[in-house]
Amino acid sequence: EAMAGNYPILVWVSSGDKKAEVKLTVVLTGIYKLDAGTPTGLLSLEALTGKPAIMSLFVKNTGSAINRNVTFSSFKPENWKVDFKPEKIDALEPGVMKQVEVTVTPFAQALVGDYSVGLSVDGEKGSNKTVEMRVSVKASATWGWIGIVIIVVVIGGLGGLFLWLG
Repeated sequence: EAMAGNYPILVWVSSGDKKAEVKLTVVLTGIYKLDAGTPTGLLSLEALTGKPAIMSLFVKNTGSAINRNVTFSSFKPENWKVDFKPEKIDALEPGVMKQVEVTVTPFAQALVGDYSVGLSVDGEKGSNKTVEMRVSVKASATWGWIGIVIIVVVIGGLGGLFLWLG
């Protein structure tokens, strides 16, 4: 497979004793194609409400042309935050893979459950790839302890009430 670039071609034409030489240039633009995913192949992430969770995303140029100004975007629930580090890749050579750190921060008041977050990689000439992630949001452990304290206080209060009322 030829790489993108300019390739000169010399063409000789002859007819009888007449000869001519012409220099032509073939311009190969190459194929623009990107792939993305997680290094482990897992498309799920666990996060706590309001706390950042970090994951790795790989981006690979599977085309035959240098892909310049590769950018990242996300499709996420309202009030969530998704950050990419680096924010863009200036140039990605054919066959080269780079790792990107993605930080997903669920909304502080998000309900416990599973959410969908799309991570999009966009390159030149319509080359793009979207990775759909499942983010499992869990409540902070402090809320569990607060719940236990409330239950103990209620049981203690009811026990005290029964003793007082006889």
